[in-house]
Formats: sequence, structure tokens, C-alpha cells
Amino acid sequence: MLKSMTGFSRVRIENDAHEVVVEIRTVNHRYLDVRTRGSAGLTTVDKKVRDRLAQSLGRGKVDVSLYLKPKGESTHQIEVDRPLLAEFVRVTTELGKEIGIEASLELRDLIGFSPAFQVKERDLSEGTSLWDALEPALDQAIEELEHMRAAEGAEMAADLERRLKELATLVDDIEARSNTRREERREELEAKVAELVGSALEPPAIAMEVARLVERADIAEEITRFRSHLELWKGTMSSGGPCGKKLDFIVQEMNREVNTIGSKSQDAKISEHVIAMKSEIERVREQVQNIE
Repeated sequence: MLKSMTGFSRVRIENDAHEVVVEIRTVNHRYLDVRTRGSAGLTTVDKKVRDRLAQSLGRGKVDVSLYLKPKGESTHQIEVDRPLLAEFVRVTTELGKEIGIEASLELRDLIGFSPAFQVKERDLSEGTSLWDALEPALDQAIEELEHMRAAEGAEMAADLERRLKELATLVDDIEARSNTRREERREELEAKVAELVGSALEPPAIAMEVARLVERADIAEEITRFRSHLELWKGTMSSGGPCGKKLDFIVQEMNREVNTIGSKSQDAKISEHVIAMKSEIERVREQVQNIE
């Protein structure tokens, strides 16, 4: 079953102690590239998150957002620079004495001295079993992501099957046209040989010219190889598991054979089919780039 590398899922779970939100976004990538972000302290479970994702995803760029909020507690905390506040009081008192003003500091004066206070995100790794809290939400998010990737993969598989059938039809038409043209080519070669025999060329040179013309016109090997690529494609599609890289290689080989057919053929009808095949192969290649 094909899977797309593009997907999104978002899961929010509440229990007695926590509110957990997990978001996963994936796009195509040559390898599995996981990046995590979220609440402070969650780096302690980063490896477990990556390992769990690697069990389900073969490749793709994966952005994971993890948010955990303990109920009844703020997700932020205030850090106070007490030495700085003491310095603030000392300097203020001394300044008051110097200019003859009595310093009468109140708590609001200290709180208003903002450099001494910093609001930081609370480190949730302290006193909390993060993995126990995150695991259910992460598993559910991965399940929903995989469902979306599989659904899109099924649509891609249907589209690719239709395009591969079209390619098979086009190569059949090319072979039929090539066979039709065989008798015409034979007559053309006989005329060419007769022309060369009447020239100053030596027999070996004539034989080489005939061989060159025959080789240039013969596309039977390319057609055979192209059909073998079609069979390999079918086998790969039905094998199960990640297959995007192998399909990409097969598409490259298909394109190589079609290019050779186009360069050898001197027939306008075959050239039209070659253009149509190259167009279909390009669309297949674009689809394959997003297959896991």
C-alpha cells in the first residue's frame, strides 16, 4: 500500500493531571528528518518521540509540536534576581541621602524594576512523568497521520495506475507503428544501398552505412526494456512497505528508454507518441517524489 509523505494531525487530550496537545506535520524528504519543539523540559523525552515516529514513518520531513500543561499550575514561572534587587535598594537609598530625599521604597517599586524579574516557561521535567502523559496523545496523533497519508497514497496509487496503463497503450502503439514502418524502411534501405553501390564507396563502407541505418531505426530493444520496467513497477507497487525510492529509479529508466526511442525514430506518428509518453512520465515522476 502506497503512503504519501504529506500529512497533518492534531490531538488534544485531557486527563486528571494534564492537558496535552500534539501536532505532527510531514512533507516529502529523501530521508526521515524529525524535528521537535514545544514546552520547556520536553527534550528529556525527545529520543522516545523520535523512536516512536521512526517505527511508523519510513521517510519524510517531520515537524512535531508537543505541549503539556499541568492542571492547576501555570506553564510559566517568574525568576527573581534577588542580588540585583538588593543592589537596587542600596543605590536608591544612597541616592536619596545624597540629594536629601528620604527613600521610602514599597513592594510595587521593586516589582516595577523589571530587569530583576524574568518570566520563563516552566520546566516540566521536574516532578512529572512526561512520557506517561505524552505517549497516548503521540500515539493517537501518529495513527491519525498515518490514516491521512494512507488515504492520500490510495488516491495517488489510482492515478499512477491509470497513467501506467496509458504508457503501456502508447508503447503498444509505437510497436505497431514500428512494425508497419518496417517494410517501408526495407525499401528505403534497398534504395540507399543501390545508391551507395553506384558510388565510389568500397563494399566495407557500404556495409557499415547499412548497419548504421538498421541500428538507428531499430527500437525493439527499447520497447522490450520499457515493458520490463512496467512489470518491475507493478511488482514494486504490490510488494508493500516504503517503495518511493525504487519507483523513482524505475521512472528514470523509463524516461531513458523513451528518449532513446525518440532519438532513433524518424516517424512523425511515433514522435507524437514519444511526446505523450514523456508528458505522462513527468507527471508520474512528480507523484513519485511524494511517495514514502
